[in-house]
Amino acid sequence: MSPISARRGLRLLALLLLLAVPLTLAACGSDDDDSATGTAAAATQTETAPADSAFPVTIEHNLGSTTIESQPRRVITLGLSDQDAVLALGVAPIAVTDWYGDYEYATWPWADAALAATAARPTVLARGEFTGNQSYDYEQIIGLRPDLILALYGGVSKKQYDTLSKIAPTVLQPRGTVDYGIAWQDATEVVGKALGREAEARRLVEDVDAQFAAAARDHPQFAGKTAVVAERFEPGSSFARSPTDPRSRFMTSLGFGLSDEIGRLSGDKDGATISDERIDLLDEDLLVWNLGFSPEIRRQLDRLAVYQALDVVRDGRVVYVTDPLASAALTWSTVLSIPYALERVLPQLDRAVRG
Repeated sequence: MSPISARRGLRLLALLLLLAVPLTLAACGSDDDDSATGTAAAATQTETAPADSAFPVTIEHNLGSTTIESQPRRVITLGLSDQDAVLALGVAPIAVTDWYGDYEYATWPWADAALAATAARPTVLARGEFTGNQSYDYEQIIGLRPDLILALYGGVSKKQYDTLSKIAPTVLQPRGTVDYGIAWQDATEVVGKALGREAEARRLVEDVDAQFAAAARDHPQFAGKTAVVAERFEPGSSFARSPTDPRSRFMTSLGFGLSDEIGRLSGDKDGATISDERIDLLDEDLLVWNLGFSPEIRRQLDRLAVYQALDVVRDGRVVYVTDPLASAALTWSTVLSIPYALERVLPQLDRAVRG
């Protein structure tokens, strides 16, 4: 370990010891010295809070189990899309983690109403820092004095979890769930349990499931068709999303099947890199390009001869999701973003399948 790393580790340990008592008090709801943001968030949560009889509650997850002794009032979300379920349940997080999009509170338009309803003005952690591997500023997290940390849509190592759980009760994705692979239903229900709002969470899930069921019923032509959701981050290869990825789950909820080969190549990851030499692996009944983060990639594909030779391309069974909001709603695939994505993406899927 370098001298700098050693000093940083000692400073973190000192902060943990120093703040052990304040953190305990914060977990019991003592917010007298909050910043204006923290006070507004705590006040909103108190107004809509469930009875304390819902606690204590224990949640099993990938790295063990976490017991939440009393109603959380200072919630931090470290999962990249976790804030949507928190906001949907009427709770104002005190801090959220930036993914992409450059929105003031790292919250996209589909969550604006929920953000306003909770009066949330969360601190944004790791703004502009997403590189595909999450890291945490533990000193900043300690300073926020959370009494619950949610890290569901992401990948937390055992070392990271051990540190986070010393700061506050920390909840990860359910056991057996791969990193970045939690289903939106599970995310919503875990958040509901952690916040003492299980019944509300179930109602939200049932409502969105009903929207999917209605869409599948209205589009019977989707059933039995295989689909691939792909992206392209650099010339020479594409990234096909795995069956556990939220974008792929969106498709299966509409009745589509998925490529067995893409699933095999993905393993326990959220997708598989497909070289242009094997771009034929994308030649299924439907190919969905999620390109809203970089719409110009379509021109790259238009110039790629091996791609243009695919049957799915020649037959016009390709969907290019280039609208940034539609693409992001599909990418997030949360209880709040899915209705937004259905409204904008469903017509494109219908046209492509009908040819």
